Amino acid sequence: MSQNKTPKIDFVITWVDGSDEKWLAEKRAIAESYSFIKKPSSTTNRTFAENQPSIKGQPSLEKPRFDSSDLRFRNDFDFLKYWFRGVEKFAPWVNQIFFVTTGHLPDWLNPDHPKLKIIHHSDFIPKEFLPTFNSHTIENNLHRIKELSENFVYFNDDFFLLRKTRPEDFFKEGQYQGKTQLLPRAFFAENILINNPSRDIFPYIQMNNMALMNQDYDKRSFYKLHKSKAYNIKYGIFNLRNFLLKPWREFSLLYDPHCAISYKKSTFETVWKKHEEILKETSLHHFRSDRDVSHLIFYYTQLLEGKFIPRSANFSHHTMLNKDENQNLQIIRMVESQKYHILCINDGEVKDPAKTRAALTAAFDKILPEKSIFEKSYYSNLLSVALEMLVQEQH
Repeated sequence: MSQNKTPKIDFVITWVDGSDEKWLAEKRAIAESYSFIKKPSSTTNRTFAENQPSIKGQPSLEKPRFDSSDLRFRNDFDFLKYWFRGVEKFAPWVNQIFFVTTGHLPDWLNPDHPKLKIIHHSDFIPKEFLPTFNSHTIENNLHRIKELSENFVYFNDDFFLLRKTRPEDFFKEGQYQGKTQLLPRAFFAENILINNPSRDIFPYIQMNNMALMNQDYDKRSFYKLHKSKAYNIKYGIFNLRNFLLKPWREFSLLYDPHCAISYKKSTFETVWKKHEEILKETSLHHFRSDRDVSHLIFYYTQLLEGKFIPRSANFSHHTMLNKDENQNLQIIRMVESQKYHILCINDGEVKDPAKTRAALTAAFDKILPEKSIFEKSYYSNLLSVALEMLVQEQH
C-alpha cells in the first residue's frame, strides 16, 4: 500500500428501526400470508412459516421455515450514535459511509453530511425481492449499490470501533494470482457445526453455506496451496483448532468472527454468477428461512481462495448482554479499557435494562464524549460557540 495515498475504502452499515409502527404493520401484514407454525423453545419467542407457495423448487415433503420474529429487529439499547462517533475518531480515513435503511432514519442523524450516503432498499435491491424483512436479502445484494467502492467494510449496527485504526487494518497490499493488489484482512479458523435447537434456523443456514463451500473448494488443496494462511502466528490458539480439524475430509464450518468484514465488491459479483439460483431464492424470501444462504458465503469464498492477508484474531471480539450482571460488567470494562479495535455487543435479556443501559452509556461517553460530525446537534453546538466568541470579542 502506498505510503502517501490512502486507499479508497468505504464502510457499509445496515440499520432497522424496529419500533417504527408503519414498518411493523407492513411486516406483520406480509407475515399473515405465510402459514406459520409454533416451534417450542424455552429461550425464544419466535414463529416459523411452514410454507410459502410462491417460491418454486422447494421439496414438497420438506417445507421451508421462516423466522418473522419482531425480536430480531429490536433496538433496546440503541447505541448507533456511538458507532458514528467511533468512525469519526478511530477511522477518519474512511472514504464514504453507506447507511442502508428501509427508509427510516434516526432523528439525530445529519443525512446531508457529504461523507454520508443514505441508501434505501429500493435504491439497490431488485423490485422482485421487495419489500424485504430478511437481512440475508439486504446483505447478499450489497454489491448492487452503484457508488460503493470495490473495497468496503461491512458493519452491523452493534459493531463498535473502540481504538484507532488504519486502512491496512482492513485491506493490505499482497499477492493474489501473481498480481499485487489490495486484499481483505481476515483470519482463517475451522469450526465445528453444532445443531443447537435454541438457535432455531441458524444451524441450517450454516449448513447451506458450508454445502456450497465444500462444493466449490477441496479442503486438502486449500491447506496445500495456502499454508501460510491456514496457519499463522496471528491466529494464536486458533492454529490448534485448524491442526485438529484438518484430517476431516470436508470443512464442517468456518469460524465467523462476528465482526466487521472486509469485502471485495467483485467477490459478490463472482459468487452471484456461480450460485445465482440459491442467492435469488434467498432474496425472494420475505423473512429469514432455513433454506437461505447468508453473506458469509462471500467471506468464506475470500478465505478459501486465499484472497486475504492474515490479521490477528484479537482485532475484534463478540459478546452479548445477558442476565449475568458480572458478565455485563466485564463488557462495560471492555468498552472503557478499549480492549479491542472492534467490539460487537449483541442485545440480550438483562435483569435491569435501565441500569445496564446507563452503565454502558457512561462507558461509551468516557471514550467517545464528543458529538460526531454526523449528528445534527454537532453543527448547532459549533454555531453556539462561534456566536459566544463573537459576543465576547465585541465586549
